Amino acid sequence: MPPSAGSAELAGLRRRIAALEGGGGPDGPNWGALPFGIADLDGTLGGGLAWGALHAAMAAAPGQEGALLAFGLALAARAARLRRAPVLLVQQELAGLEGGWLYGPGAQEAGLPEGALVLVRVRRAEEALLVMEEALKCSGVCAVLGEVGSALPDALTATRRLSLAARSGGGLGLLLRPAPDASPCAAVTRWSIAPQPSRPTDAFGGLGAVCIAAQLVRNRQGPPGAWRLVLGPGDFALAPPRLMPREDSHDGPRRPPLSQPLARPALDRPGRTVPAA
Repeated sequence: MPPSAGSAELAGLRRRIAALEGGGGPDGPNWGALPFGIADLDGTLGGGLAWGALHAAMAAAPGQEGALLAFGLALAARAARLRRAPVLLVQQELAGLEGGWLYGPGAQEAGLPEGALVLVRVRRAEEALLVMEEALKCSGVCAVLGEVGSALPDALTATRRLSLAARSGGGLGLLLRPAPDASPCAAVTRWSIAPQPSRPTDAFGGLGAVCIAAQLVRNRQGPPGAWRLVLGPGDFALAPPRLMPREDSHDGPRRPPLSQPLARPALDRPGRTVPAA
């Protein structure tokens, strides 16, 4: 008895999903990869982050959403520069309330030129996933970032849909989660991002370039790994082995913690202090 049309369509869908979960297949398009520009990292990924695929990144702990978004924006800036196409960021309101809203001058500082970023804000996780899926199908967008703060409804099915959409459009999909998430995910790579101390840019301890610890916890193209990265405007570099001196290391005699003596209690007002003579 010949198979029905519905059975053939279901079998074809299963082959597409199997090819996607295996990192590609002979019957699917090969969109290439977005390189980080770091030999060891790109080698582990088989050339870089695969175009036409979904990738996922999560903050290593609550309160580290800033480092996570900085990682995503650096990738978006690199993608926009290489493909000369805009980037779409969909941000759930809950994620913005927890980690802060996107700041225009800061986005430009990350390497995204004015007009290269399209920002969409939504209330629910389902709406964020829908916007991501439709945008990933569009070949005119080079990268789609989704910052989703609440739990994903049927996470495996949702991420499979995003993966298929990215495969059809050829762009880069990046799902950002503001806290560790162990739910099933069909992403090709999965990252855990944490902030790291940066090297001051001047002798007064000013702020340096953003530095993060990027742990590749899942990699369909090869082994996992971990790197300390310095983020530039659309560029990545390995952080120096030691960014900050150890507290117990010093040259010469240790200086007192204060350059002036401690204040002594006031005689007339015990609740206040006056400078020591």
